[in-house]
Amino acid sequence: MNIQLTAKKIEIPSDVREEAKEKFARLVKFNPRIQSVEVVVEAEERRIGCEAIIRLDSHDSIVIEVYADTIQGAVDVAIVKCERQLRKTKERDSARRRANKNDRVRDGGEDLAEV
Repeated sequence: MNIQLTAKKIEIPSDVREEAKEKFARLVKFNPRIQSVEVVVEAEERRIGCEAIIRLDSHDSIVIEVYADTIQGAVDVAIVKCERQLRKTKERDSARRRANKNDRVRDGGEDLAEV
């Protein structure tokens, strides 16, 4: 998984940068289909913005945008939101697979496309 961390109008301390990369690398346990993560931290007037773009292998993307008072706070809130969204997409995908499997079993194992 490729993790890219970018800063705009602000300097990210190296310890915060490394911790953020470690936290974003752990997102794979919530959805193993992650191909890359792009994180942009930007300073605005009185707050710090953090945007995370997670690209999945099925050409889907999850985009999260959060604001906080500190860099660490923005990254932490972004991680929590990413975890929630990834969990939701994984559950939705598995529910679709279960529904398709159950439909085939009820139809006697025949696909409707073949009939």
